Amino acid sequence: MSSYKSHAIAGILFALPFISNVFYLFFALLGASVPDLDHQNNKHKVYSMIGFGVVLSVLLFFLNGDVLSGLVLILLGVIFYFSHHRGFSHTLVGIVVLSCLFSFMFMGFVSVLMRLCIDFGVNVPFSSIVFIVMVLIGYFVIHRRYLMLYILALAVYLVLFGFDFGMFNWYVVFGMFLVGGLSHLILDLRTPAGLSLFKPFIKRKFHQKMALFLFIIWLVVAVGYLVYFNPLI
Repeated sequence: MSSYKSHAIAGILFALPFISNVFYLFFALLGASVPDLDHQNNKHKVYSMIGFGVVLSVLLFFLNGDVLSGLVLILLGVIFYFSHHRGFSHTLVGIVVLSCLFSFMFMGFVSVLMRLCIDFGVNVPFSSIVFIVMVLIGYFVIHRRYLMLYILALAVYLVLFGFDFGMFNWYVVFGMFLVGGLSHLILDLRTPAGLSLFKPFIKRKFHQKMALFLFIIWLVVAVGYLVYFNPLI
């Protein structure tokens, strides 16, 4: 079984060729951490997601009526509550769905906080809002051993370099969640247990050959992207 550290490093490395700003690597790290929320050891995080989502939905309902972000968090918690380890979150369909939901939740939380700040006449820098939301998501998905390191690295980056709304690319956020999740699957395919990668369409398990095939696809896409788009890393 691949360690959390291996998954984190792989998520960052797989994302590197596609970014124009180092900040987006934090999303790849989050994406690489998401699949293992289906592990029994992370049930307390799942309960926290559902509980926090309920409380947040109620608060948002009374504050500005926009409860969708809280409902998405509840939905994510329910998905992982009913998932078994190396089940839905370790399939290609699962990674796409979860990347969409986490990206939508992130964008929703940022939008809600910005609106609340405007409504209450509070001037909060965009980078601070992003920090709050990413710490929240990190709490749910980052391994507790590395959570403080993640928060510290995120804070240092935002203090030193900042990040404003005009720099944000929501499509890249989704892409980084997705690339991080795919890197997780590739590492887990190399283990003896393998993965039912194409569920619910194909139930058979795939192993190292599929991992190599997906890695080659990533390599070809990464090289092509660097040649034609040449992002500044």
